[in-house]
Amino acid sequence: MGHVRVFLRSILLATTAIGLSGEPMVAQDGTPWIVLGSDASASFTTNLSTLDNGSGRMSSGLRTTQTINGRTVALLDPVLEGLLQRTIHTAHHRCGGYTVHPTQEAAEAEAQNPNYEPGAVDRLAMFPSSIDQQAAVRPALDRVKGENIVATIQKLQSFGTRYYQSESGQNAALELKGLWESYANGRPDFLVKLHTHDWRQNSVVASIRGTELPDEIVVIGGHLDSINTANVDAAPGADDDASGVGAVSETLRVILVSGFRPKRTLQFIAYAAEEVGLRGSNDIARTYREQGLRVIAALQLDMTGYAGSSEDMYFVTDYVSANLTTFLKDLIREYNGSGPHSISHGVTACGYACSDHGSWTRYGVPSAFPFEARFEDYNQSIHSPNDLLEQIDTTGERQAKFSKLGVEFMMELGKSRDPAP
Repeated sequence: MGHVRVFLRSILLATTAIGLSGEPMVAQDGTPWIVLGSDASASFTTNLSTLDNGSGRMSSGLRTTQTINGRTVALLDPVLEGLLQRTIHTAHHRCGGYTVHPTQEAAEAEAQNPNYEPGAVDRLAMFPSSIDQQAAVRPALDRVKGENIVATIQKLQSFGTRYYQSESGQNAALELKGLWESYANGRPDFLVKLHTHDWRQNSVVASIRGTELPDEIVVIGGHLDSINTANVDAAPGADDDASGVGAVSETLRVILVSGFRPKRTLQFIAYAAEEVGLRGSNDIARTYREQGLRVIAALQLDMTGYAGSSEDMYFVTDYVSANLTTFLKDLIREYNGSGPHSISHGVTACGYACSDHGSWTRYGVPSAFPFEARFEDYNQSIHSPNDLLEQIDTTGERQAKFSKLGVEFMMELGKSRDPAP
C-alpha cells in the first residue's frame, strides 16, 4: 500500500499546485456543489482516506449529502477538484464524470432528474425515424476522407494543450472557427459563431439553416478541450477529443460540399470545458432551453480513433435515448452493412456524465453516443502527454466511420428540401 500512498500524494501535490496557480482547476465562481456517480464518489472517498493517513483532514474535502439512483450530491473542497478528475479518469475512464451546480438545491434537483430514468426522454421527445435520403447519403459517403480528419487532429494536437482556461485552448477555438468557415463556399445559409462562457475557452457552433423547419435543430458535436491533471500544459488530446472534433469537421465539410440543403437546421458543435464537468455543453443545452430552441436529437463523438476492441464502434447504453440509438443502428444496417463503408458495432456503458451527450439528456433531448471501444478497453494514453496521433489510427480510416455515421444521421434527420429523384 505504501507505493499507492506515494502515488496518490504525488497526484495531490500536482493538483494542489495547479489549484494555487494562475490556471485554477475549479469553476470560476468557485462552485463547490457537484453531482457524480456513486461509484466515482466511492473511489474518490477511498483515495482521500488513503491520503488521510488517519488524520481525517483529506476526507473532509468531500462531504456527501445524499445518493439518489446511483448519483451522489456532494460539497467539494475546490482545491481537490484536480484529484477528483484524475480519480474519475483513471478509475472509471470517464471524461467529465461529474457536473457542477451553484447551490445544494440545484445539485439535488440534478440527482433526481427524471430524464435519467430509462425511457424517460423517449417518452418526452420523438424524432423522425424514416430512412429515405439515400439519394443524398450514398454519394456523400464516398466523399468522406480520413486524411482530412487526420489533418484536423494534427492541427489541434499542435496547440500542446486545449485546457479550458488556457490561451491555447481559446486559440484552438479560433482556429477551428476559421477552418469551418473555409468550408462555406459562399453559402448564405451557413454561419459559424463562438459561444462564450464564464471561462476563457469558447465553444464553436456551425449552423446550416433549415429551409422549412429552421426552428428544429439536429446537433452533432465533440469536445474541444483537453486535460492532463498532472500538467495542464501537456495535454495534446489527439484521441480525446481531437479525433471526435475531426470527425465532426469532416461530417460538416462533406455535407456542405455535397450541396445538401436541409429542411431542419443542422448544427455542428465543438464544446468547451467538457473535461471539467461537461460545463460547455451544459451551458449550451441550458441556453437553448431558456431560449425555447427545439433540439430534436444530438449525437456525441468523443474519441473515435483507437482500436481497443474488436468492433468499429460501441453504442453507449446508459444516459442516452434508446430510440435514437436504435435509429443509428438502423442507419448502419441501411448504409454500412457491407462494402467499402461497412461498420461493425457493439454496446458498452460509461456511467453518469461521461461525455456531452449527458447534457442533452439532462434537458430532455434524445442523445446518443457511439464510442471507439468498450469502456473497459479504453485508450490508456488519454489525459496524458502521450495522447498523440501516433497512438491511434494515423490513416483516419477508423475515424472516418464515425464521420460516415454522422453524415447519415444529419442528412436523414435534417431531410433534404429537394425530393428524392
